[in-house]
Amino acid sequence: MARRRAGKATIKSASARTRTQQPRPKGGEAGPSLAQRLSVLEREHDALKDELERSRARVRQLEDCHAQVRDRIAWALDSLHNILEGKA
Repeated sequence: MARRRAGKATIKSASARTRTQQPRPKGGEAGPSLAQRLSVLEREHDALKDELERSRARVRQLEDCHAQVRDRIAWALDSLHNILEGKA
């Protein structure tokens, strides 16, 4: 039983190992400045807004297409009903 345990691989992912091995800044050490972090967040916000607008436009396009298909199917069903009623 001990041999099996010794041979098992670690369950931590590579990114988790890397994250724990990186030194963290202490209170006096400076990371990215507040202005840099803000500009990164603003760019991300703008990119997300653009993606949301594209997604909304795509949803509108799909809804229009769905409505056209629904109308065509309804027209075809009405035509078939009319044909069947004419034969009866």
